[in-house]
Amino acid sequence: MKFNFTPDEAQPAAKAVARYLKRKQMRVSVEVAAWQDAPLRTTLVGRLTGLITLVEVQGALNYNKPLKDLAIWIAARRYNAELSIAVPSEATMQAGVLDELRRDGIGLLVVEEEGGVSQSIKAKNPALIVTPDPSLKFGKCKQEVLGAVTKFNDVDRKDGLRDMCELVERETESLAVLAIRKGLLVMSESVIKGQDWSSQINTLASARAYNPGHTPLVDTKLSADMHSFRGARNLVDHKVRTRRDDKRRQMQFAERMMQGPRLIAEIMTLQRRLR
Repeated sequence: MKFNFTPDEAQPAAKAVARYLKRKQMRVSVEVAAWQDAPLRTTLVGRLTGLITLVEVQGALNYNKPLKDLAIWIAARRYNAELSIAVPSEATMQAGVLDELRRDGIGLLVVEEEGGVSQSIKAKNPALIVTPDPSLKFGKCKQEVLGAVTKFNDVDRKDGLRDMCELVERETESLAVLAIRKGLLVMSESVIKGQDWSSQINTLASARAYNPGHTPLVDTKLSADMHSFRGARNLVDHKVRTRRDDKRRQMQFAERMMQGPRLIAEIMTLQRRLR
């Protein structure tokens, strides 16, 4: 492995990180641009099933402007990529710099003297970051929606998506109960509460479930979107067997998580209309 731009003091760490990436079955390139128009060539670029892992290896931790510009450039394009800095374990770690890395979604790899590599800060993948439309109105559910999104982006994608599923399911039932109390639906609260989520959606979308003079609150499109989002439950519970399957599921996590806030906003609008 030949380095032309990596400083001599960082090359042992760079070789250790290259081995680390290869153990993850990545194809590793040295000192190349990950994309033709990328503003910076990082020390290493690893590729696996669509995911690009960029690592800048340094002798001393330095989150400099070229790296910040690269991070902004990748995020603006929402590339399926993760950017990290790798340093030897003896490198000085300043709290302010570490906070900057976390804020900007930059990972940090620490290389031990014997060549082992550990992940001190996990890099964020812009393609998997969820940012709800700021114009959406979540009403009483605002803090819960934002909490689920924050958990999804910063803590645990699976738990964040599970929280969002539970929120949409709960508010679907709340909408149905409110419709009963306002005299729209023909059934009782005990009946609607005894239905599963799928049946509640179908009830809210069925003209036969409404008293004469009332039209369904949930139209065909919204009903289809809600049933589509129900599939997120299977994603959360489904176990994957291969790394390729896991990467595909991670992308589906983000797609479903983007649906959740929009559905909550639509359900809140319907609830406000009834009140």
